[in-house]
Amino acid sequence: MTDALYRDDMGGGTPVNATRHHSGPTEDDARSKAAAPTFTPFRLPLIWTALAMDASGRMATAMAKSLSELAAVEAEKSACILPDWTTDHKVALELEAVTLREFARGERRGPATLICTPLAFVRALIADFAPGHSVVASLLDAGLSDTFVIDWRSATDEMRNKSLDSYFSDLNVVVDHLDPPVHLIGLCQGGWMALAYAARFPEKVDKLVLVGAPVDMSAQTTRLTTLSAGIPLAVVERLVALDRGIVEGARFLKFWAPAGINDEYAAMSLQLGADASPAQRAALVERFTHWFGATINLPGRYFLDVVGRLLQNNGLVSGDFQVLGVPIDLKRVRSPVTLIAAEQDEVVGSEQLFAAERFIGTAKADIRKIIVPGNHLGLFVGADVNRDIWPGVGQWLADN
Repeated sequence: MTDALYRDDMGGGTPVNATRHHSGPTEDDARSKAAAPTFTPFRLPLIWTALAMDASGRMATAMAKSLSELAAVEAEKSACILPDWTTDHKVALELEAVTLREFARGERRGPATLICTPLAFVRALIADFAPGHSVVASLLDAGLSDTFVIDWRSATDEMRNKSLDSYFSDLNVVVDHLDPPVHLIGLCQGGWMALAYAARFPEKVDKLVLVGAPVDMSAQTTRLTTLSAGIPLAVVERLVALDRGIVEGARFLKFWAPAGINDEYAAMSLQLGADASPAQRAALVERFTHWFGATINLPGRYFLDVVGRLLQNNGLVSGDFQVLGVPIDLKRVRSPVTLIAAEQDEVVGSEQLFAAERFIGTAKADIRKIIVPGNHLGLFVGADVNRDIWPGVGQWLADN
């Protein structure tokens, strides 16, 4: 491994050439320069308190409508055209809610590698963002000859009743199509989905990689836990109902995304160093802005499942979370696991991810924990991480 990689002390390892790299603006710099967004729930604590006191009454409905209208104003400002994919590929499978994209270099050697991207408003391009900023390209360069990406489709009116189980069914179809067992990589919210799937179908997962994924919501207080705990589920239900069962990404990503998304935040996430020319920096920041703005819609039923069952009920570790009719027991996960967290992750805390070690059945010797400098999105689109971390992950996956 290279000098940007660190083994967490909890994993029993020692730092590897532990010299932290910070390219471009620091987190504190970005926070101080970031322009405050027009609206975030944290700036209206009295509204959330009022809603909590009267979540079943007319006030909740009125406030939900007001929030929806505010979000609509934000959406008008942020609509963008999705950039093209970076790496050559073909479509391997199409389902109602999923396009499976195959990135191949030669004949497959060993299990297929499947990247489960987050089903949470942002597009799957997060896995193949740009040259030098692509998880897919980093894995291919490391010798994984056949890598697949789950590209979740934006929800249509006909998909409004798709549940969390519906998406687990889709994931299962995809895995079966790839001739399991597979190497399964979960990014952010795709991480908790990958972990739950591995507990439901342990025989179908050879190795598991979870990156910036919330596992134990109680392990650390973050923006995500504060927001999800502070919004009564009845209010979320009304927000969904106001949009006829569809949660529009362009309207509501602002509620869940890191505050202060701007050029400085983009440059920090991309980990643009001093060697980046002004033209390169401008082009990548513009691409980031277009990607972030080109959101997908979510089925209301799925969204309510995630907020209620997973986030508010801490479902992965609470013992009462079911996937396709079976209660999830994380002890059933016994495959080798790599956990990757960011030091300055503003969405998912490292303790929320590393807590997985306490709940899964994988032997301690087969659990790797890596923590790297940077913010949440930097785990996927960062230049340093794609240069120094992801090739090592690819080599670990390829080593059978």
